[in-house]
Amino acid sequence: MEAFVQSSGEDGVIVVSFGSMVKTMSEEKREIFAAAFARLRQKVVWRYVGEKPTGLGENTKLLVWLPQNDLLAHPKTRAFITHAGSNGVYEALHHGVPMVCLPLFSDQPANAARVVARGLGVTLDFSTVTADQLYQAILHVLTNKSYRETAARLSRLHRDQPQSPMERAVWWIEHVIQHGGLPHLRARAVELPWYQYYLLDVAAFLLSVCSAVLWTVWCGCSLVCRKCCAKGGGKLKSQ
Repeated sequence: MEAFVQSSGEDGVIVVSFGSMVKTMSEEKREIFAAAFARLRQKVVWRYVGEKPTGLGENTKLLVWLPQNDLLAHPKTRAFITHAGSNGVYEALHHGVPMVCLPLFSDQPANAARVVARGLGVTLDFSTVTADQLYQAILHVLTNKSYRETAARLSRLHRDQPQSPMERAVWWIEHVIQHGGLPHLRARAVELPWYQYYLLDVAAFLLSVCSAVLWTVWCGCSLVCRKCCAKGGGKLKSQ
């Protein structure tokens, strides 16, 4: 892997991953991606599972699994093509890597929208993207310095913390041990019965109130109807 990355020279490497949820691609879609990657000067490391695309370029390396965070941290990484999952977006942000997002479902469209809003990259429609659109989007991110500069600035901002994550974890572990547990930080939700946790008692109360109101209205309407019918019947008899 390191030899492949180093062989990219000054052009660098592009990391491609659509997460573990995407197992395979249709033949049409994988050929679209392969054709777009083959036009690039950069080397491409693509996390891919399935049949090898016929149009795959010599600059593209397929891997069933890749060390995504390590690759994004590599100084030769130039861009990240992603489905905009939360982990991938945060890793790219942390390492200052611009992104080309092709969101699929769940929180991914919202994540991609935030990437675009912050100037960290661009987004494309996975279902309708063409090889030329993908190639032009990658080229735009690579050649427009604003994406790299914005990613570097936000990376510095993200890293500027009073403690590293490891130091913070160690501090909290020692803090809990020193004080024999921290019951005041324990969520009360874990002590609730399951029907209260899921608010079933509240739902039952509201259902009871609504049922009582509807029953009262129905009884009132029935009583009024009976009285009206009784008065109407008495008038007919007197006539």
